[in-house]
Amino acid sequence: MISFIIIGRNESWKLTKCIQSVLNAAHSNHINNYEIIYVDSNSTDDSVKRVKQFSNVKAFILTSDYNAAIARNVGVKKSKGDVLFFIDGDMEIIPTFLPLVYNEKDGLLIDYISGNWINYYYDHNNKLIKKEKFENKDTDSKETVTGGLFLINKNTWDLVGGMNDKFKKSQDTDLGLRLANKGIFLLRKMNMAAIHHTIAYLDKKRMWQDFLNWNHLYGRSFLYRTHIFNKHVYKRMFRNDYTLLLLIICIVASIFLKKFAFIVFLLYAMTVAFRAKFKVRNSLYFFLRDLSVLIGIFIFFPKKKEVSFEKIK
Repeated sequence: MISFIIIGRNESWKLTKCIQSVLNAAHSNHINNYEIIYVDSNSTDDSVKRVKQFSNVKAFILTSDYNAAIARNVGVKKSKGDVLFFIDGDMEIIPTFLPLVYNEKDGLLIDYISGNWINYYYDHNNKLIKKEKFENKDTDSKETVTGGLFLINKNTWDLVGGMNDKFKKSQDTDLGLRLANKGIFLLRKMNMAAIHHTIAYLDKKRMWQDFLNWNHLYGRSFLYRTHIFNKHVYKRMFRNDYTLLLLIICIVASIFLKKFAFIVFLLYAMTVAFRAKFKVRNSLYFFLRDLSVLIGIFIFFPKKKEVSFEKIK
């Protein structure tokens, strides 16, 4: 049996598209033994009303703390499937992807698997700005990072105890790193698995909102400290946070190599400017993020969350 576990908060019309796409994928691939579970993170829009329109969806709402990790753990707790298919509520499954990774006779073909998707970027008025692939690859690859859509055998999920609900953000990255530490890697198929409806990640309002909510401290400070002895985290650090590493070098140079400190800080400033595409506002953002992430490694210790939920009738 396969359990489609959808999570969401304030997804509105995207959630309707998501559920319809799951039903379409199951129907078009002649899958009979399945269930759809939706876990809502205390939405304030019409998401709950929309999910009630689907009588064959088991729906629950978090009534205490909420984040994606809590929602997915609750979804698994209420599921019956041997295979878990996690989908964010702002995604639409592409039906042709499912038979590439799963069938009712053999189950999930690989323990831990995902695919590519197309990001549909919108402005804050839901006007489509552009379309862009999540990854430009022409071959399958092994990775540690999942994103909002992946399939995993229930036994593999249980092997690491599911998601760590202390992670308000980057809970999927933490899961992937813990699995990688046990020698289990995500197979990222090059095939298109979904359409992802979202606001652009470099949108000015979204960037600063994430910063002011301290989301980067979960995905960087807390993540790096938690996995400091996990060799797989350093590939991510070098790829995503090379300016943070340069900032650390700058601080060390200012202490031990004072003569070269100015040159190193200049190199850091130039690298940040390049990363920010020479936009002053974005350069300031990356600098403040690097600085707060570095400080957060030593002082940011999120607490375990309280979990309670109820069924949506």
